[in-house]
Amino acid sequence: MSAVLEQVRNRLGAGWEMYWGYPPKGVYLLKEEYLSDPSLLTRQCGGERLVVIYIAAVAGDFAVVYGRVKPHNVGCPVATFVKEFNRSEVRAAVRALVEYATAVDKIPVFQINPEVLRFAGLCDEYPVVCEEPEVVVKRLENRELEKSERSRAAVSRSEWVLGEVLRVLSDLVERDPFYVEVLKKVVENPEKLKECYD
Repeated sequence: MSAVLEQVRNRLGAGWEMYWGYPPKGVYLLKEEYLSDPSLLTRQCGGERLVVIYIAAVAGDFAVVYGRVKPHNVGCPVATFVKEFNRSEVRAAVRALVEYATAVDKIPVFQINPEVLRFAGLCDEYPVVCEEPEVVVKRLENRELEKSERSRAAVSRSEWVLGEVLRVLSDLVERDPFYVEVLKKVVENPEKLKECYD
């Protein structure tokens, strides 16, 4: 257990204090549906291996808490890491929790509570979380449409190039009938032509 706590302390960096017990009351970083039911952990709490960890960024009387278990009647030991931030540092405090959750615990961003990001002014950094799902889907559809339009433009450029090549070849054949024989050989064995350019 102490090794796990030491890992968390090292990953959080300076300024975070640990105490045994539940986090302060506050807003949770994760959406409630992604917080585990503590009764499911009770069977796993034997021994000293499992400890439930919360990380709280506190700004005055406001706290944002990151944890993966609902903080009610947890039968395991509970440790909370807390750091005080100034009110003006709410954005930095929430960003620290988001970065820890996504980078260290590999939490997908869609599990993050968008209201917390809006409050902290982080929607510019995490627009997929803050925007309504319909808006995100529409944006993705528009990107796909743009890709297909670019692809069509590339095809039409290729067609133009091919047309120009045919026009030049037709002009050459009209001037010198020997080019007909060259073209026949290229069509019969295109690999031979590739060898000329390698």
